Amino acid sequence: MLTRLSAGLERICVGLLGLAFAALIVTVAIQVAARSILAIPIIWTLDVAQLLFSWMVFIGAGVAFRRGGHYVVDLWPSQWTRFSWALDIVAALLSAVVIYVLLVCGAEFTMIGLNREAQALAITEAWYFLPIPLGAAMMALFLAERLAGLMRGVR
Repeated sequence: MLTRLSAGLERICVGLLGLAFAALIVTVAIQVAARSILAIPIIWTLDVAQLLFSWMVFIGAGVAFRRGGHYVVDLWPSQWTRFSWALDIVAALLSAVVIYVLLVCGAEFTMIGLNREAQALAITEAWYFLPIPLGAAMMALFLAERLAGLMRGVR
């Protein structure tokens, strides 16, 4: 059940990340063309690019966490299964600390952003910070899936 939920969420996020990346490319192309060819700055493009980048970084980090795509160093032979299992548990606990910090601080930043406005887009700056706690919540779900797998003996 948890694996199906995580896999579905990952698929949705990957699709949305693809759309966000395409939108980022178009936005930056508009910005470059307007400045270089038309010699006029289009103010909103910078804010949209920043907003898309923020969402892509933190949602993408959640997807990378599920896929094991973050930096890993193997120091011990894979045959040391008990030792590797113990290290996997320690890594999961350390990941939980990072996820907690992202969740709590991201929520605080988002709340602070509610009181500030991005002038060019006429939206609150909370939209820039919202992907931090959302990405952390995704990572928490994916960590629960990983821990369940470790308890079943799956690496």
